Amino acid sequence: MIGRYVRMVVAPNTRIGTIAAARFDRDHASFLFHQDPRIEYKLPDVWIRDSEIEECPQPTEEEVAMINNMTIRDD
Repeated sequence: MIGRYVRMVVAPNTRIGTIAAARFDRDHASFLFHQDPRIEYKLPDVWIRDSEIEECPQPTEEEVAMINNMTIRDD
């Protein structure tokens, strides 16, 4: 699963990235989520359980532009 694109279940339209690493603890798997660098609103790398993500295709440039347009900006 490392290197594959995933989205967070809690925010599937805006939290899209790749799996950078994996760790296993008894019955649970956790994955290091690395947000797609094209997305302007930065989320730090975070460890997340397998139940909190779902695999998805890599977002197109148009999809990334839509995500960036949805971001609330404080100018």
